[in-house]
Amino acid sequence: MINDLRYAARAFFRTPGFTVVAILTLALGIGTNTAIFSVVNGVLLRPLPYPHTPEIVQVWSTSAGEPKGAHGPADFLEFQRDNHTLLMLAAYREDALTILPPRAEPVRISGALVTTDYFDVFGMPAALGRTFSRSIDGNAHESLVVLSHAAWTEQFSADPRIVSQRVRINGVPHTIVGVMPASFGYPAGAKAWVLSATDVPLPPLEISGDLLESRGVHYFMAIGRLRAGVTAEQARADLAVIAESQARRFPESNGGRGVAIQPLRERIVGDVRDALYMLLAAVGVVLLIAWANVASLLLARASGRHRELAIRAALGAGRLRLMRQLITESVVLGGAGAVAGLLAGSWAIALLLKVIPEGIPRTEDIGLDVRVGTVAILVSLACALLFGLAPALQGSRADASRALADADRRSTAGRGRAKTRAVLVVCEIALTLILLVSAGLLANSFVRLQRVDPGFRVDHVTIVRLPLPQSKYPDGARQAAFYQHVLEGIEQRPETESAAILFPSPIEGAHATGTFTLEWQPSSTRADRPFTSIASVSANYFRTLGIPIIAGRTFTEQDRDPAPAVAMVNATFARKYFGGQSPLGKRVRFGDSGDDWITVIAVVGDSRNVGLQEPPTPLLYLPYHRFPLAFMAFAIRSTASTAAIATLARTTIRNTDPELPMDTIQTLGDVLKESVAEPRFRTLLLGAFALMAVILAAVGVYGLISYSVAQRTREIGIRMALGAQARQVMLPVVREGLILAVAGIAIGLAGSVAMSRVLKDFLFGVDTTDPLTYGLVALLLLAVAMLASYIPSRRALRVDPITALRSE
Repeated sequence: MINDLRYAARAFFRTPGFTVVAILTLALGIGTNTAIFSVVNGVLLRPLPYPHTPEIVQVWSTSAGEPKGAHGPADFLEFQRDNHTLLMLAAYREDALTILPPRAEPVRISGALVTTDYFDVFGMPAALGRTFSRSIDGNAHESLVVLSHAAWTEQFSADPRIVSQRVRINGVPHTIVGVMPASFGYPAGAKAWVLSATDVPLPPLEISGDLLESRGVHYFMAIGRLRAGVTAEQARADLAVIAESQARRFPESNGGRGVAIQPLRERIVGDVRDALYMLLAAVGVVLLIAWANVASLLLARASGRHRELAIRAALGAGRLRLMRQLITESVVLGGAGAVAGLLAGSWAIALLLKVIPEGIPRTEDIGLDVRVGTVAILVSLACALLFGLAPALQGSRADASRALADADRRSTAGRGRAKTRAVLVVCEIALTLILLVSAGLLANSFVRLQRVDPGFRVDHVTIVRLPLPQSKYPDGARQAAFYQHVLEGIEQRPETESAAILFPSPIEGAHATGTFTLEWQPSSTRADRPFTSIASVSANYFRTLGIPIIAGRTFTEQDRDPAPAVAMVNATFARKYFGGQSPLGKRVRFGDSGDDWITVIAVVGDSRNVGLQEPPTPLLYLPYHRFPLAFMAFAIRSTASTAAIATLARTTIRNTDPELPMDTIQTLGDVLKESVAEPRFRTLLLGAFALMAVILAAVGVYGLISYSVAQRTREIGIRMALGAQARQVMLPVVREGLILAVAGIAIGLAGSVAMSRVLKDFLFGVDTTDPLTYGLVALLLLAVAMLASYIPSRRALRVDPITALRSE
């Protein structure tokens, strides 16, 4: 074996061109697979860091409009008390927290308000101090917080004495009881967990009456741990019984509501699983094409060594001995490709981490580890055995008498290898076409997505998000007064063309929602009532964003209390709920009979507020002073730079509340770009893989035709000596490449129709069998094959007939 390895190394050093091309081809295939597999491994395959991951489940409240909805306080407490399948059930509400570290500026971080059982669900202890505990903190009235490892490091310089220190959060002193390990981070992005003062998280808006008896407002999430031996389906059935009881007892608020159970892993990675597996399949195709190319190279190399192998056979080497030598050479080549592939993969991983969209979970777990390295090496060895098998089988059949015979017989002996190489090239073209069609469909879809009219003007608009701490601004009147004061300060600046208060931010889809009653329809249960999204805006919102008012008027100062409540609706709302009638002057009501009627005063244009790919949904706009929220934003239209707008906003906010930091600031154009970040990422990656496949396929066609020209040197020389014209020499060569291309395209088209069905969930406005995409891809591959065949055919014209005949 050592001799075989030495011989293989010397053989590769003697043919540096072949060696470099083969290793680079393998590095390309293995490197891309390593990079994408590292993403799949980190996001999907690595176990979550929680000791009880298989038992942890997300518990959803469901309705016809919300298959995965939030909970109301009274419903949750019944689920928590009366279930028989959950060991524990905790509640949490994500929130933006303003934290004031010692001797530092206030900082805005993501966090969560949680109940005492929250950390017990995960069974994960703190790295420093402790977590919340029902036995210790159940009746405590002190404000407590647990920090994430990132917050401890960034805001407190990893102070080991941090436990029991006090820190101001949302203007209220809190005692730090613990710091979580770096691996803990649920919900995603949370950097601090504040203990709720009640048995449920406090609401983000005012709720009349006893909070713990409320059933009509749903605003927080629930997470639980299954009892030993209990399945998720058993837990769902158990909680469904409780939900059915609630619906019978409280039909107004709970009619039509149910419950759903989702394993934690599915909750975290479910939205990206299909996309990542699609990308992994795509790089697998690239690897197959690379394997076919290297196998083709080895077959060509074996043809040149036929005489050598025959002589070795004549000197006593058996077939197994020859096969072992050839397979050893393949393994050496595969090992070199593995090393190069791992290096290329590490660079590709670093690049991916820079461009990967924020919506991909668990990016901190992406990287080269033992599993990724092992898979890369195993793939390399498997490839080495696969691409070395055909040359080894054919090379081990070497016949000394045939090898030492005349040139014609040598030519005949190579025909089997040529056919095998032709089959490999056809497979390469077919696989390349499948990749190209997939990339083309995604690209076409992405172009159409970007052409969608969002319904508002994107240019010169900046969004400034400014959530308020509820401890400091506990009621809607104070929240509205604060936002109004900041708005007036922004509007007074000369660089401001117009400004508005808004929730939600355009395109982000974080609407409030609710069911309502139409004045002319009889009262019904909440489940039977129509459903709408709700926005809270100031009067200048439509002017600032360029949303047209189709009929009616905008809000004015005269619409404030105690004037009758008014609202504006979008065109989809008007069509769906008013049919052909004008909605102006019509009245709707949220909640029960005691709530005020709201008069519709305008119809405005539709806007894509839940993503460009989603059609407009019914949307009702309320004046922000009637529906104040603690997490609103400002839209500022100005030709000034983003930095100037940031300075303007920051100065105005500090003049109003020095302890309040600005959350985030983005141009509306950047918000729009972020909304399509995931489809852009998928399209770019698949396009890059398809480009690699085209290059490899072109190399495969070029190599095969070049080999064919070299094998036919004597024939071409004779034809040219007999007076053949250039066209007569070139056409057979080009025709050979085109025949391979047509065969590969035919097979690839059939495969693409089957494979494109996998893409249907990722496409927008494009059919999976779009004829334009298929036609353009087929023409592209024909052109590439023609070019790859044309270059060797031109070289055939340079064959000197005398030299060719003399060499033979």
